[in-house]
Amino acid sequence: MTGRRGFLEGVIPIVTAVTRLDFLSRRDSAAAVRRPVVRPSHSWTEHLRGQVEPLDLEESLELLGLGVVVARQAYDAQHGGIRAALRAGASWERIGAVLGTTPLTAWNSHQRWIEEQVELFELTGRDGLDDVGAVDALQLAGERPVGLRYAARSTEPDPVSDCS
Repeated sequence: MTGRRGFLEGVIPIVTAVTRLDFLSRRDSAAAVRRPVVRPSHSWTEHLRGQVEPLDLEESLELLGLGVVVARQAYDAQHGGIRAALRAGASWERIGAVLGTTPLTAWNSHQRWIEEQVELFELTGRDGLDDVGAVDALQLAGERPVGLRYAARSTEPDPVSDCS
């Protein structure tokens, strides 16, 4: 990868990226809010209120780049979690429930992620999933779930399964 995103992904550990993202986000938010003048105080932190400098251009671009890096890492971690759950025997119903969606939507999202990983490997030759990894991922994902129902979250009877 090239550019700021490639640089940040290759150099900064995710914990550091999240910490820096949080710092810049908070500073940007604090600089955007005008605070009333504070009465004199003997606290060493009181004088800092309302004294936050707004982000400069480079810091603003860094904030944007860090957001992209952290979002991408979280997205990949989510699908890593899906693969771990599948290896441990989780159903798409349970995975969908954790994600707050239908089993079919979760499965479709995971299929798109596999496709993206194949494309990434084709572009980089090292990142993502090669053909063998993609086949393994597709086999692990299994067959497409049937239906559009949400996973049962209540104790009410399921009208679909009661229709015998």
